[in-house]
Amino acid sequence: MTSASPIRHLADFLRRHGHALAILFFGLLLPLLGFVKIAQEVFEKEPFGFEKPLMLAIHAHSSALLNHVAVAFSLLGSAKGMAPVGLLLVAAPYRVRRRWAYFVALSLGGVAIINVLLKNLFDRPRPAFWTPVLPEPDFSFPSGHAMFASALATAIAALLWPTRWRWPALILGTLYVLAMMWSRVYIGVHYPTDVTGGALFSVAWVFGLAQILHVHRAPGKTRRRDGA
Repeated sequence: MTSASPIRHLADFLRRHGHALAILFFGLLLPLLGFVKIAQEVFEKEPFGFEKPLMLAIHAHSSALLNHVAVAFSLLGSAKGMAPVGLLLVAAPYRVRRRWAYFVALSLGGVAIINVLLKNLFDRPRPAFWTPVLPEPDFSFPSGHAMFASALATAIAALLWPTRWRWPALILGTLYVLAMMWSRVYIGVHYPTDVTGGALFSVAWVFGLAQILHVHRAPGKTRRRDGA
């Protein structure tokens, strides 16, 4: 009976907190571990054997229409394209709940700053398999476009999570991120691991911020603590 007591306590703990632990695992730990694994290989200059054949296969199916689509996504995801979106998303919730505005600002602004630091840390050269229609002068890992798109989609999904719009936000956000990732690989300015690593990092970053800032704390507590 004594030996069964810890098992019973563990079962009770998992029954009470299993849902929260699953969210923590899939929202923070799993994407963070995925990023770390990719980053370790990039830092050690280890080649990913699948990347060149995959990129050449994607490029082999290029067309004028796909060129326009990829360029449109890349321009939309650039700093100039995303700056108005980011400012709007920070300003819109400010008068409703300042915590949300701080959360969005840290989510989007944070990944913008971290991306510059990581690029210079890993100094991975850009792919050179063909001449891209939109060449990029800086380093390759991780993809800034993928990081910002993933941070944007994750932040919106986090804000809408308690509402009925959570699943549309999650599905549309995922499709948007995948399209942005595809566009950067299709153009030829990023390796698949650049966009995958960037997207995974942003999921972990934004999820962690959502937990730290308690974005869905009860309004009464929010007003007392942050003046909203």
